[in-house]
Amino acid sequence: MADETKTPPITEAIPSVVGGISGIASANAPFIYFDIVPFLGHVNGIGMITLTAQRQISTRPDGSAHTDHAVVAYLRGNIPAFLALKSAIDTILLLAQPTPQGPSN
Repeated sequence: MADETKTPPITEAIPSVVGGISGIASANAPFIYFDIVPFLGHVNGIGMITLTAQRQISTRPDGSAHTDHAVVAYLRGNIPAFLALKSAIDTILLLAQPTPQGPSN
C-alpha cells in the first residue's frame, strides 16, 4: 500500500545568483498591459513614459458602455536604461515581421 502522506516532490527551486535575476524578488512583479503612450519626457537625464490602457465602463442607464483610459504605469529611467528598452522593442518588432513566403535564392 502506497504511503499517501508523502510530501510532493519539489518542482521549483529559485536560487539567487550574484549578477543574475532574483526569482524570489521578482515573484510579485506586475505584468503591465498597455494600449497607448500618451505622454513622454526627459528631465535631467531621466526619461519618463506614461502608459495607459483602455477601459470599457457601463455607467449609462441603458447599460451601454463608453471607454476611457487609465494610467497603468509610469516608466522612469536613465538614458542607458531607455537604450536597452529601445533595443528590446526593436527586437520584438523584428521578430513580429512576417517571414517571406516562397522559395529562397
